[in-house]
Amino acid sequence: MGYGHVVPGPSYRLLIGAPKTSQTLTTPFSHAARGHSVTAGAAAIFAIVPVLLAGPLALVASPEISKPAVDANVLAREVMRNEIQAQVRDQSLWSFRKIEEKDGHKDTFEVCQTNAGEIKRLIAVDGRPVDAEQRRAEDARIHSLLAHPGQMRREVKKDHEDAEQSRQLMKMFPDAFHFHYAGNEGELVKLEFTPNPSFHPSGHAAEVFYHMTGILVVDAKQKRLAEINGTLTSEVKFGGGIFGHLDKGGTFDVKQENLGSGHWEVTDLVVHMVGKALFFKTIDVNQDDKYSNFKPVTRAITLAKAVQLVGANEDAHALQN
Repeated sequence: MGYGHVVPGPSYRLLIGAPKTSQTLTTPFSHAARGHSVTAGAAAIFAIVPVLLAGPLALVASPEISKPAVDANVLAREVMRNEIQAQVRDQSLWSFRKIEEKDGHKDTFEVCQTNAGEIKRLIAVDGRPVDAEQRRAEDARIHSLLAHPGQMRREVKKDHEDAEQSRQLMKMFPDAFHFHYAGNEGELVKLEFTPNPSFHPSGHAAEVFYHMTGILVVDAKQKRLAEINGTLTSEVKFGGGIFGHLDKGGTFDVKQENLGSGHWEVTDLVVHMVGKALFFKTIDVNQDDKYSNFKPVTRAITLAKAVQLVGANEDAHALQN
C-alpha cells in the first residue's frame, strides 16, 4: 500500500507524542502511514509508535550473535531509508481482515481499499457473527458514507498529512538513537536502540525519542523492518507538561510481514499507553490489532465494488462459523 493513494479509516492519530484530542495514533510502519488506513479507528507503526508503545519481542536470540559485516548504525539507517522508499513506491491496494481487541471486546472487520477511500464492514463481535440488526446498522452506515463523500475526502486528506509526519519521524529515527546488535534468527537481525544524547529533536513528536528504548528486528537481506517494539523509560512532558504527558512504562509492539513481490504489511499492533493530552484529556490505550487474509485488488476498483467485496467476504466468514 503506497503513499500515493490514501484510504480513510484507521489512522493512529496520536502521532508519536503529539497530544491531540483523538485517541487514535499514527505510525509510519503501517497501513495508515502508507497512505492507506486499515480500518476505521486505527492503523499503524513505528518511530512511530513512540506514542503507540508496546510489548516484549517474541524472537529469541541465538546463543551466539552473528553480526552482519555492516555497522549496526549503518544497517539501521539503510533499513529506514529503504522502508520509506518502499512505502512511497508501493501503489498496491488490498482487501484484508482486521481483528481489533480493546477494553475486553473483540471486533472483526472486513476491509477493502480503493483509490477514493477505504470500505470496512463489521462482521463479528466477540467471535460471534453479527446479527440481523447489526447487519442493518452496517448497511446504513456504509450507505451514509457513500452518500456523503466529503467525509471520506476529509479522512483521505488527514491520512496524507499523517503519512507525511510519519515519514519525517522515520527520517529522524537513525539520528535519534544509537544501535547495537542484540541477536539474530535466520535472516532476521535484532538491533537494540537507545537514545542518542546528541540528538536535538524538532517538535513535540520527536521529544519522545529521548525517553524511549527498544528493539528493531530487520530482514538484513531485504533491508526491511520486520518488527519494532519499545518502552518509555521515563515520563514524557510536552511543553513542560502544559500540552500533555505520557507516563513512564508505556509500550508498543508492531510487526509486519513480507506478502511477496516486495509488499510488506502490518500484521500485529499492540499498544499500552497512559497519559494526559491537551485540556486534560486522559489517554488510556490498551489495544491489540491483528491483520490477516491479505488479497490484492485492482487499482481500478470502485467504492461500490469494494462494498460488494466486503459483503461477500462477510458471507464467506459466516459460512465458516
